Amino acid sequence: MQAMRGFPAEIQGFAKMFNDLQSARHQADYALDGRYSKPDVLAKIDGAEAAITWLEGADLRQRRRFAAHVVFKRRVNAPAVPGRA
Repeated sequence: MQAMRGFPAEIQGFAKMFNDLQSARHQADYALDGRYSKPDVLAKIDGAEAAITWLEGADLRQRRRFAAHVVFKRRVNAPAVPGRA
């Protein structure tokens, strides 16, 4: 997450939590032998709620910059688009 260094702590925390929760969701979707305890699930819900609070607490300009970063960031392994540099 080196690209996140220029963002405030609230946005960095949100991005890390989002990434962690997305990984947990993929694990839950595809690891058929997985079992999840109620306390673990509740902790993940608490983490998601905290991440939303962090993001909402960040400066609006920083949130907009983060949104642009997510939508328009250059993909390292993306195929080249003909006619674009």
